[in-house]
Amino acid sequence: MLKKYLTYAFFLLAPVIGIAQEQVDDFSLPDTLTFKESINIGLQNNRTLKKAILDEEKAKYQRNEIRGAGLPQISAYGGYNNFIDVYPQAVPGGIFGGDPGDIEVISLGVPQSLQAGARVNQLIFSNSYLIGLKAAKTGEEFYRVLAMQSEEDVIHDISMNYLGAIQLELQKENLQANIDQLTSLQKILESQYENDLARKVDLNRVKVNLTSIQSELENLKIAIYQREGYLKLLMGIPVDTPMILDRTVADLSKKVENFSVGDFNPFDRKDIQLLGIQQKLYEYDYKNIKAEHLPQLVGFADFNKNAYSETFDFMSQSKVWYQGFLIGLKLEIPIFDGLQTKSKAAQSKVKSQQLNLDKIQAEDAANLEYQNAVNKYFSSMSTLESLSGNLELANDVLKDTNLLYKEGLSPLTDLLDSETTQREAQANYNNQIIQVRIAQLEILNSTGKISNLLL
Repeated sequence: MLKKYLTYAFFLLAPVIGIAQEQVDDFSLPDTLTFKESINIGLQNNRTLKKAILDEEKAKYQRNEIRGAGLPQISAYGGYNNFIDVYPQAVPGGIFGGDPGDIEVISLGVPQSLQAGARVNQLIFSNSYLIGLKAAKTGEEFYRVLAMQSEEDVIHDISMNYLGAIQLELQKENLQANIDQLTSLQKILESQYENDLARKVDLNRVKVNLTSIQSELENLKIAIYQREGYLKLLMGIPVDTPMILDRTVADLSKKVENFSVGDFNPFDRKDIQLLGIQQKLYEYDYKNIKAEHLPQLVGFADFNKNAYSETFDFMSQSKVWYQGFLIGLKLEIPIFDGLQTKSKAAQSKVKSQQLNLDKIQAEDAANLEYQNAVNKYFSSMSTLESLSGNLELANDVLKDTNLLYKEGLSPLTDLLDSETTQREAQANYNNQIIQVRIAQLEILNSTGKISNLLL
């Protein structure tokens, strides 16, 4: 029983992610979906998380199953026998007055018999059962932490894809602003060209740039649709649900500027906790194997009634039923099993040692992940500061070049170059804000505190 339970626990370490899209009727989102709202909706509807919660519920039933082995086991039974020919028995002849040297063959018993009764078995002592109870409780804890880890995974995945969608939306906004600006410039050049005030090559150059950016915008729209579709899938909502994301998540607000890097403790991470719980399960498995050498005591009782007849007349009120009642104890003491138990215990010990190495490796990897996240965060903040200054400079250059071009003191090529430079500077700045937010998420995730996003 214990081995079966432990097998369940180890086999379900990595639950399979279900991606089947179920239908949800009349589902609607807020007019503008905020970052926190998207996470809360995902925690309510994500299918993978629902499966993890069901695994946790199943673990409770498995624990009850193991506990039930120590409760009284009651069963009822009945039997009917009809001997067409009663079995013959050979007895010494002297028993019934014959020649002692002869063997007499006689029929003992009656042709028909009916029996009904109840049997009770009660486990009195089994060390394996006591270990199984402890393992079941630990297994329940395993699934509880596993569900918590699934919740953190949902928060992380939704957060990353939400920010990714915002990043693409900002790029789209930047491209659209440039398209509007180039469209306006194209109209001016067309009017000037008709009046012989502008060259055709300048007009064509603007058209080429405009077409290029419009093509880039169309590709970007496809990427946004795909990213938002996957975000809806993670949230567990229909992919055709209209959704508008809150872009303020990319603002340099207190959420970005006042972020503090917390201390790192690997045991705050759910994956490290799961390895620790799994280590306990291996210990119980080892103890359970060793317990196979210990005695097991079971009490039993059997109560029955029997009736006998030459013909089938058991329903007669005058029929005599003979009562039987039995109680007893059954003691099993293992003596020698060909060293099987010793070999199984040695295998369990090796598995435990391997898991301990995995745990040390996981702790080192978690510490490296944290250090990388912290370095990325400070590097991202430094880069953001540089790009902020670069964006201000690009805006000033574009403003000055635009004035010079209108006054006829600067060629169109300079204006187009300054617009391209400003567009790139704005895109780089927007992307970097998202990179800062992503770095913050990675710090929270590496420290096992990503659930703080819900606070």
